[in-house]
Amino acid sequence: MTIHLVPLYKIMSLGLSYPEEKNWEGIQDQIALSRDLFAGETATCLNCFTEYFFRNKHRVEEIQAEYLRIFDVGRNISPYETEYTLEKVSRKPFELADISGFYTAFGFGLRKDVRYKESLDHIGIELEFMAILAWKEEYARENNQQEHLAIVQDARKKFFQAHLARWGFFFCRRIAEIEGDDFFKRLARLLELVLTQECQGYALDATLFNQQMERDPYHGVRGEELTC
Repeated sequence: MTIHLVPLYKIMSLGLSYPEEKNWEGIQDQIALSRDLFAGETATCLNCFTEYFFRNKHRVEEIQAEYLRIFDVGRNISPYETEYTLEKVSRKPFELADISGFYTAFGFGLRKDVRYKESLDHIGIELEFMAILAWKEEYARENNQQEHLAIVQDARKKFFQAHLARWGFFFCRRIAEIEGDDFFKRLARLLELVLTQECQGYALDATLFNQQMERDPYHGVRGEELTC
């Protein structure tokens, strides 16, 4: 089942990044790969997003404006993990360093040629990393690389537990509460479902992650930080 998560994570990563034509093409490719992979609630939730996507994919500029209103200029919701904290602000450099350590260990390199650079803790980047780990896990399993399989499985659980799950549920809930385009709301519902299923797979109590969080807005320029 791990490999099935790869297109889901890719769809969510592309959809929650700044909207661009190339992202739309990537989403279409991943939707095609997802066909007939899922059943039940996952299929329903994915189909809900897919139906909306194909009806509205021509509205790139409008959805760009909505992205900026919610996640950038308006900053109604932050797409950055380290702006949500139950701890002291002084922990932020350590959290970013920890995220960077995960990325480096699995060859998830930093790029300097991208048009829109994002901090390492952006939701789209964390989801892309989870897609890579899911792919690496399935590859190791199919090729009977038991030692590598154990390493990747351990990293997936640790990154999920220490980072994505810790703020992902609250992020999804905030999107559900805000007025706006249904594009991001449907993605958030899909992400919340995947987070819940991952918790079940790892025998983690989702209610421990799905809690109220405080936000510490960042007032600098994100490009000054570590970026992908």
